[in-house]
Amino acid sequence: MGRGILGVGITSTELTDLERSILRDLTPYAVVLFGRNIDTAAQLQDLIGEIRSSSSTPPLLMIDEEGGRVDRLRHILPGLPSAEAFREGERSEELVEEFGGVIGRLLRHFEIEVNLAPVVDIGHLPETPGLERRCFGDTAELVSNLGGRFIRAHQHAGSAVCLKHFPGMGYGTGDPHYGASVIDIPVEQIVTEELMPYVRLGEEAEAIMIGHASYPQIDGPNLPASLSYKIATELLRDVVGFSGVAISDDMEMHAVADLGSFEETAERALLAGNDVVLFCSHIERIPALTEFLEKKAAVDDRFSGRVREAEARAVRFRRHAERLVKAAAPVELARIAADAEKLYERLQDARFKDQPPLVPAVDRRQYSRTPGTGKTGREEWT
Repeated sequence: MGRGILGVGITSTELTDLERSILRDLTPYAVVLFGRNIDTAAQLQDLIGEIRSSSSTPPLLMIDEEGGRVDRLRHILPGLPSAEAFREGERSEELVEEFGGVIGRLLRHFEIEVNLAPVVDIGHLPETPGLERRCFGDTAELVSNLGGRFIRAHQHAGSAVCLKHFPGMGYGTGDPHYGASVIDIPVEQIVTEELMPYVRLGEEAEAIMIGHASYPQIDGPNLPASLSYKIATELLRDVVGFSGVAISDDMEMHAVADLGSFEETAERALLAGNDVVLFCSHIERIPALTEFLEKKAAVDDRFSGRVREAEARAVRFRRHAERLVKAAAPVELARIAADAEKLYERLQDARFKDQPPLVPAVDRRQYSRTPGTGKTGREEWT
């Protein structure tokens, strides 16, 4: 008990002997893929094949494929646009649906079951560090509308999604990758504004990621949402009414990793209400963590009950993701690349000609959009 609620990352483009043994003997619930794991399409297919063959019940494959700044597959399909790019012109609803379909087909091609996207944070000014260009809009209505269109097209293409970062990081003071981020706004504003995309889209997505920002008007001033029962359980389950799986953001981000050991933060995250807990960099520490969780569950009935509840939600979400994969046939990569090129052209044509761009020219892509050319440009292709 315990390994069925862990997500891990691997170190490179090939599995090490240690990683093979961990995936075989302590099969985690999920493996999260990052840019460090991806070189060419053939290499990625080989890596995924080896991960899948590592155990009788392969882990779910997850990835952050938002486009723009967070584009793990940029070496295979360079330069997908950012979420913010769709606010620069007309026909945003139509183009976002195309965008969701392209990414969904791309993940389905590689049989990556879950996209840790879309971001449904509301983009306020000044922008939260780490959220730049990742938000669909600056109102709950716009984010819910465009986020929902992305979700439906993405799922139709054959890959599940996960909304992030609950309960909303649009007013954050920092980037949780590097330290604390504080959202010091009234609870009423969080409920009526920041939570709306989760209320409207949560059940449709069936997965929500709990972020690491702190909310001093809800819980302790230095307590990340991922470790807060008031947020990860009471706000998510009782206020939003969400019944799906709650996935923690990477527990190795400094906003939470600085608060304790893997064992301490994993236990706190589970008791707070997370169902799947992600540790994305140091897989060599997973055996000790798994042993700790299993021993804890064996002697603590409350903890054991919480783990069983988490595992049940995780199993339901796995079945949901598997149904989406089976319902959609894979598409050839060349076709997906052609669809992405058409999306780029249509996005350019739709851009408002009489307004300054939201994304500065210096951040736009400068190089080839063709896979295999050796250059993938800057962060943005808009």
